[in-house]
Amino acid sequence: MNNNAVQLNRKSIFIALFAVFFIELIRTAWITDDANITLTTVLNFLCGYGPNFNIDERVQAYTHPLWFLLLSGVTFVIRNIYAATFILSIGTSLLVFWLILTKFSKNILQVIIVASACMLSKAYVDFSTSGLENPLSHLLIIFLVLLAIKATTAKTRLSLVSYFLCYSCLYLCRADLTILLFPVTVFVIIHNCKTPVVLMRSLFIGVLPALIWTIFSLYYYGFLFPNTAYAKLGNGIPAKELIIQGFLYLIDAINRDPLTLVIIFSGIYVGLRNGIFSALLSIGIVFYLTYIVYIGGDFMAGRFLTAPFLLAGIQIIRANLNKTQLSILAICMSVLGVMSINATLFSHSSYKNETISRNGIADERGFYFQKWGLLNANRASLLPPPYSSTLGKKPQLACAFIGAMALEQGPGRHYLDTCALTDPLLSHLPAKKNAKWRIGHFERELPKNYVESIELNNNLLTDPRFHAYYDSIKKVTRGDLNDPGRWREIIRLNFEESAP
Repeated sequence: MNNNAVQLNRKSIFIALFAVFFIELIRTAWITDDANITLTTVLNFLCGYGPNFNIDERVQAYTHPLWFLLLSGVTFVIRNIYAATFILSIGTSLLVFWLILTKFSKNILQVIIVASACMLSKAYVDFSTSGLENPLSHLLIIFLVLLAIKATTAKTRLSLVSYFLCYSCLYLCRADLTILLFPVTVFVIIHNCKTPVVLMRSLFIGVLPALIWTIFSLYYYGFLFPNTAYAKLGNGIPAKELIIQGFLYLIDAINRDPLTLVIIFSGIYVGLRNGIFSALLSIGIVFYLTYIVYIGGDFMAGRFLTAPFLLAGIQIIRANLNKTQLSILAICMSVLGVMSINATLFSHSSYKNETISRNGIADERGFYFQKWGLLNANRASLLPPPYSSTLGKKPQLACAFIGAMALEQGPGRHYLDTCALTDPLLSHLPAKKNAKWRIGHFERELPKNYVESIELNNNLLTDPRFHAYYDSIKKVTRGDLNDPGRWREIIRLNFEESAP
């Protein structure tokens, strides 16, 4: 067979895999409630209320500024928040898949194995849509690997600047994902130390997006980091309990979606045996898995595993594998993939799973697919939500479903999130003392008169500690942006005073 025939055959296989993945994404596309928090903020922003979840206070209730901005841009053009979310998620995931097929190896068997694993990994399929930032994270990770290779071989200034810009964008997509590429980033820096001027200029240009956003966040929201970070990381749960929960998160993945973890650990193994660059990618995966365990994992099964899964897949594609290793991988992929095939390739409109494990972990797509799945959408369900109302109603309390509630009812009332993702005071308070706490749902005890304080926009808290702290919070999140007194409170809250 001549070279042209081989290339044609390879291209035909890739197109077939791409078409299958495209159909699979259409059949499994969905939106989770956490994404609805971002979508509510997008609509508030585009309707002139500012990039806020509640229109009466400035709070960054989303973790992913770059994803938020992209969603806002696409929604502005399309004029339909749901269509924008599906188009952006599916389109980005398809681009990622095509890059997996074409950019990392000439060994077609390794590419087919990894591409098939992507289509059979429940975690990867679930969060290739969902409305969350995972598709953009995946795309940035691929760009970073490709740019890191160039920055440590070709040594062009453009590749170096591009790498640091992309790393900065990864921070803005989801800050903790920078852990995954941190060892390689250090390697890129060390590798370019012989040209310190070029390196420093590239670093300066590269950090500008993250720096600009951080300055904006401090100016507009009054805090350096998203409110979600304070709510989830400052929960007051003992580290030992979180670590145990983190291991349970991995065990849940073994039971629910074993292919994903097998690919991750296979990628770590082959990467450690494939040169310094690949070894550093594997070390990054280990660092990130350690971080996942340390924070207790998540309540969404598989959500935090898709990024290390993708990077591990890249490791497998790039590795020099013999026939025996390829055979073992292919068998594992086939056997384990079949275990979840009804939730991936064979998933259909009746897909549903509302069971929450005793460890608080759930199949989120199974939970929301009947209402928020693309396959179940009708003309009415994809219409833009009504969006004209005035404040004045009593605050509505919720933890779960607060995103959907706000999205469907509009900005006419204040939605008080008892799990603190969208609340600037509660996010700085420890969670309730509850032996049966659920990961990702750290409910707070409401200070006395807090609901009345929000309703009347007046500090009526009776506890002196909370009263003083809420005064500062109100000044920062509701006061005039350029009031010098507001800036004094911003400095105090971020750099001097600790939460009560």
